[in-house]
Amino acid sequence: MRAELDRIIQQRTTAFSTATIDKNRGQTIYQEQCATCHAIGGKGQLVGPQLDGIGNRGPARLLEDILDPGRNVDAHFRLHLIKRKDGSTFAGLERGHIGELLICVDAAGKEHRIPKNDIESNTETGLSLMPAAFAHAIPEADLLHLVGWLIDFK
Repeated sequence: MRAELDRIIQQRTTAFSTATIDKNRGQTIYQEQCATCHAIGGKGQLVGPQLDGIGNRGPARLLEDILDPGRNVDAHFRLHLIKRKDGSTFAGLERGHIGELLICVDAAGKEHRIPKNDIESNTETGLSLMPAAFAHAIPEADLLHLVGWLIDFK
């Protein structure tokens, strides 16, 4: 799997170097695919990392982050699987504690307050909340337009 992702990342990095970028299309792709979890330039949600300054990473690293989101996951953005004593489960990110409540957020950005005494187990997975199949969810041309648009945010 890792070798296949490395191959796709390399291929898309090479394609980016010669692509004609439509930054308006890139912004549209961002709004459709990314803004529900990420904010940049004051627009979008803060479920995942804020993306201001992301362009400094360059196209190769941006493509790696987008196409293999589980490769370099900051501890603050690691997916937690919480099993409650009633048998229900929650998957999302921890945001903190208020008294006896664990504050979490799900993939839609909805906040959940889970009483600590209701938690049977809380497992940090090391994975990203961002879908791992993103390489197949967005056409290559759209991905390159997105990266071209993101590069402007330095």
